[in-house]
Amino acid sequence: MIDKTKLVDSRNRPITQSLFLEIGYKTEFAVYTLKSNDYEYKGKVYPSLKRLYMESEDLIGIIFAQEHLLDWDHWERLKANKLIKPHADKWQKELELLTRARSVKGIIDMTADEKAFQACKWIADKGWDKRAAGRPSESEKKMNDAIDKAVMDEFEGDVVRLFANE
Repeated sequence: MIDKTKLVDSRNRPITQSLFLEIGYKTEFAVYTLKSNDYEYKGKVYPSLKRLYMESEDLIGIIFAQEHLLDWDHWERLKANKLIKPHADKWQKELELLTRARSVKGIIDMTADEKAFQACKWIADKGWDKRAAGRPSESEKKMNDAIDKAVMDEFEGDVVRLFANE
């Protein structure tokens, strides 16, 4: 766990860009790297925030934020930062893809167990995502289409084989 005093500046404000070795103005304040794996620089190992995010398996992000950042507001602030947002969006998409892919695989593997099937189906269908009524935004549609395509590409052969054996 990270020393949370390193996540604020001298006036006790949450740090955003300076948290990262790659975009920080002063590398001595950097705590994390944006790389996929931990990175050693000048004898100091910087944990990968992406790795920590993926390992958290927290689709909502609240547990991740509490463990590795100051709190939820700090995570929201990072995700809103124009230099960090593309990274955070990519991590979120990748985690969602991974989670949904595991769930689809779980559905295939556990079709005999009705309770496990329903749980996996809930995850694969993004049951936790209760967005407001109305048309999805263009970016939401693009992201959902990309995720759906990736999940279908990953498991299409398994589904065909599963139903061909019946």
